[in-house]
Amino acid sequence: MKIITVSESTTTPNMVRGVFLHKKMSGMDFVHANSRETLQDAIDGSSVVLVDWETDPSVCADYVYAAKEKDAKVPVLLLSPKIKAGTTFAGIKAGAAGIVNTPLDPDDLVRSIVGVVKRGQTTRPTVNVEFINPFIDAARNVFSQMCRVEIVRKKIFLKDDYKMLGDISGVMGLSGAATGSVVVSMPAPLACLVVGNMLGEPPVADLTQDVRDAIGEIINMIAGQAKASLVKTKYHFTISIPTVVTGPGHEIAHRTGTPNIVVLFEGDGFDFALQVCLAPNDQTDGSA
Repeated sequence: MKIITVSESTTTPNMVRGVFLHKKMSGMDFVHANSRETLQDAIDGSSVVLVDWETDPSVCADYVYAAKEKDAKVPVLLLSPKIKAGTTFAGIKAGAAGIVNTPLDPDDLVRSIVGVVKRGQTTRPTVNVEFINPFIDAARNVFSQMCRVEIVRKKIFLKDDYKMLGDISGVMGLSGAATGSVVVSMPAPLACLVVGNMLGEPPVADLTQDVRDAIGEIINMIAGQAKASLVKTKYHFTISIPTVVTGPGHEIAHRTGTPNIVVLFEGDGFDFALQVCLAPNDQTDGSA
């Protein structure tokens, strides 16, 4: 396996190499790339690309695009400080498969790399529109009618890890004939803008309790509308009281063994994510 670390400095590549040496994992080839050209020249069929998310997000995202341009199947992970979690939407939208928080935890890094390699060796299931489309339609309706923000779907993908992309997330448990969860996660500036729109006021300055309450209400409305659409299907469910989690790099667990679908949207110049993990209780649905 070839580990290509994209970074402007040598510190992060050396740390990555040190993790594998400490784990005594042999047969690894380590490459430090600090330009588009060196990155693309280094990529082959055994490569995993790690992009150091310390510089400008647009520059980092361009490295992800460059990797995917050379080989669409090459797995890319972002090495991101938790404080920059709200900026990593750009990397995920460009094609990154996930995020590893820095400072690096050796077990987390190895687990993430092994995970993306295994996913690449497995046939990817298709998205089951029977249950994901009602959530997408509900998100569009809620943001348009309640938040006065028109949103556009940018990307849809499967996600295994628990790391959220935004600074604030509203989560709601789903139970009944189908079990799982639905989460909306967004950067703080979008949350503040949305809540200002809902209140008919300028954007609030911080993630206040009003913002937390509003994000909880948004996920409640999205889940409620999707519930009404799915009431006559095998995915019908009841909803719990919404919970709101804040803080860069926070994590929210989802149902193990169930496809976890993430839909990336863009609204008013900001990206945010809708995450749906849902399966009927009589079977684990594999078509997502």
